[in-house]
Amino acid sequence: MKKIIVTFLLCATFFAAKSQNTVSVKDVVNHVGKEVTLCDSVYSARSLENLSLLNLGGKFPKEVITVVVFKADKAKFEKDPVALFENKRICVTGKVTLYKEKLQIVVNDPKQLKEN
Repeated sequence: MKKIIVTFLLCATFFAAKSQNTVSVKDVVNHVGKEVTLCDSVYSARSLENLSLLNLGGKFPKEVITVVVFKADKAKFEKDPVALFENKRICVTGKVTLYKEKLQIVVNDPKQLKEN
């Protein structure tokens, strides 16, 4: 019985990981409300008192999507996310949402962001 349960849990974990979509910057608009992995260059970035912003797909104000790291989560990073990722190619994993009609992914954990 234990083998069946362990096998089931391993299969469930595998399928959950596979269900996460890797999407292109051009296609991300079709994935609002979904968890995705997106890889692109950080074209511009800005660190404010309460948040850090990483713009993908173009420089602000013509970015396609913005990666947002709020102040409470910035402390989880070894350095400010702007210092870590500005002008680099990154992959971000998270839920695509809209804020004031603009696409964004809010990052709460450094594991969601990695240099590519």
